[in-house]
Amino acid sequence: MTGLLDTADFNAVVSDIYEASLSPSHWDTALTGLVSRFGTPRWDVAMLVWERIDPGGGRFLAASGVHEMARAGYVQLFAGRNEWSVRGHGLPIGSVVHSDSLIARADFLATPFFRDYLAMFDMQVALIASLDRQSRDHLGLCLPGPDNGPVTRLQEAVGLLIPHVQRAVRIARRIGEAELAAAHSAAALDRAPSAVLMLTERFELAYANAPARALIETLRLEDAGGRIRLGSGAVHETLRRLADPDGGVHCHAFRLADQDGQVLAAMAMRIDPERIGGADTGQGLARIMVVAANNPRVSEEAVDRVREWFGLTHAEARLAVLLAEGGSLDDYCELRGVSMNAARFLLKGAFAKTGTNRQAQLVHLIANSPVNWANGLPVADLPSPIS
Repeated sequence: MTGLLDTADFNAVVSDIYEASLSPSHWDTALTGLVSRFGTPRWDVAMLVWERIDPGGGRFLAASGVHEMARAGYVQLFAGRNEWSVRGHGLPIGSVVHSDSLIARADFLATPFFRDYLAMFDMQVALIASLDRQSRDHLGLCLPGPDNGPVTRLQEAVGLLIPHVQRAVRIARRIGEAELAAAHSAAALDRAPSAVLMLTERFELAYANAPARALIETLRLEDAGGRIRLGSGAVHETLRRLADPDGGVHCHAFRLADQDGQVLAAMAMRIDPERIGGADTGQGLARIMVVAANNPRVSEEAVDRVREWFGLTHAEARLAVLLAEGGSLDDYCELRGVSMNAARFLLKGAFAKTGTNRQAQLVHLIANSPVNWANGLPVADLPSPIS
């Protein structure tokens, strides 16, 4: 163990990894602990994914900080087909590399994977680890993030943890020759907490799960002709291009608003029914999938202030600010795509560093801390800097 890594933090992540071998739902806690303990600010995403290159496809084994609709978008459009996956497929098992070593940055920024997907999340680079291989499938760990400085500490931690992840996956008997199942089977969508709609190229409703049906009724999305209207003419023009395989658009992020001004983040993705099973719902051939969820947002400026003032990790600060702004642990889980156990892990860390032991205490502390003293003041009322 080098001076870059704390032994207690490393051992805690290893413990969570082996716990995940017995309880797969614990994987996102392990990944949350990894990026929270060793990541730099705003590097708080981890994806553990089985992928196949030919034909392209994949399935998530686990993830942290990845919203459900972002997972669906990745599997539907980019798993096994993006440049990081294709070029990383040949990496020796046990290696971890920076994405710039796989493809030149300028070339990568011109790809659909960055332009139509990662750019929405302000992510330009990643650490990519090759963990295991089974027949044509390979298991990779991808930790994408912004280009905001070196990630040497995180890269060293991932390199040391690779053997433990390999063993945990094998212990859990999650390795095996498998046909990568259709990402959006009706059974899985029916259980999804987010609203999921599948539309024909004429915007007729081919499928809607229970949250989506409630959303259609609440926002009055269905017109007299039975078609779904999702916003302005510009939005629908983009969605029409989505439905066209030659339209040049793979996915599109937009927002839905109700009559009270409440905003829901949404993502539309093109479905290729000839490649992805389950697109023919029996009610029509779906060409577009829309996933919408209540996505509470927090101020990144507030997150940075809380992180610096209390010495929190970025993920702990994000959770603390969301709670202070009236959100809940459930909101955080949905926003970041993690389990309640992972959220509680972060909350426990925030408690320890702020000297609190209850959520109400933490919220009160942040609301009354100096980090918020200037909130709401006009710029003219702020004191001049000391020269």
